[in-house]
Amino acid sequence: VSGGKGLKNPENFKLVFDLARVLGGEVGATRPCVQAGWVEADRQVGQTGKTVRPKLYIAAGISGAIQHRVGMEASDVIVAIN
Repeated sequence: VSGGKGLKNPENFKLVFDLARVLGGEVGATRPCVQAGWVEADRQVGQTGKTVRPKLYIAAGISGAIQHRVGMEASDVIVAIN
């Protein structure tokens, strides 16, 4: 489960952590969230971050910029929540 700046503030990022915990998954983030200090740099997914290939990738508040997509486009199923 990854979050982006569409979550509006770092307090809302807690919802991403909660959902990942319930699903037994990990938390990822976009570079703008990492740069804003919302999450640690080791959670960054994308061109300048990690590449992930989960069976289910949930993107919450992520714009879909190519820099992020290259880090997760090999996922089996992608669900976007805006």
